Amino acid sequence: MNNSIEQNPSLRKLQLCELQLLKYFQKICKEHDIKYFALGGTLLGAIRHKGFIPWDDDIDIGVPRPDYEKLCKILEKNSDDKIKFKTYKNNDSHIRYFGQLEDSSLKIVRNDKLNAEETFAWIDIFPLDPMPNNKVLRKIKVFYILILRALFRFSCFDKLVDVNKKNRPIHEKILVWIGLHTPIQKFLNTKKCLARMERALTSISYEKSNYLVNAMGAYKFREMFHKKYYGEGRMYPFEDTEICGPEDYDFVCKQLYGDYMKPPAQNDRNHHQIVNIEEVK
Repeated sequence: MNNSIEQNPSLRKLQLCELQLLKYFQKICKEHDIKYFALGGTLLGAIRHKGFIPWDDDIDIGVPRPDYEKLCKILEKNSDDKIKFKTYKNNDSHIRYFGQLEDSSLKIVRNDKLNAEETFAWIDIFPLDPMPNNKVLRKIKVFYILILRALFRFSCFDKLVDVNKKNRPIHEKILVWIGLHTPIQKFLNTKKCLARMERALTSISYEKSNYLVNAMGAYKFREMFHKKYYGEGRMYPFEDTEICGPEDYDFVCKQLYGDYMKPPAQNDRNHHQIVNIEEVK
């Protein structure tokens, strides 16, 4: 890891806990022949810092949809009092489309929503879903998924939307205004929105599709790539281990970040606005 940037000791404790979660996850994947890829800031951290981005507070993993379904069953079966795997299907309080692997020995307080959220050290595990090969059909599906995504976020607006997020495009500012000033949340059911989203994202054959997307990630459809950029995966140094990422990391990182080797401004570095990290006795 690049130690030239000052490290927050409390945040480092969280990162090291998540690193152990990653190793547990990798062990499961190896035992059951499950393919995975580092996504977003985790991939960027591996390339730019050989580990966590010093101010990053989570790990993002993508798993191709067929392997994701298999993995969910395995992680649910292996959940215990300390390490749990949550999805919207197995936990009533889980309101995210993707699964989260949690370590309950480290409690986190996040302040990036209307209401503060208590959670635990976690890894986000996203399904990588297929998109149409035809360019026109792909654009139509992108538009449809964005509508479903907006309805989902309205359904849990007070729990999921960061109303203070900087540099939003004008259409997102309008949607946030609607969420703040109308009762739209009362008319939408989060679980039904998520189920509708999943049906839409899994409606075509994974095997026949050449495109994959992490549709519910922070980057939306900027995180849609031809399968060739993932390839069979490639191992990259990450802290004291290695992590699998897309074969063509350069193309992926440029599409997501542009000049990805240049760190962002100081005030853009606390993505989840974590205000407290403490061990659970």
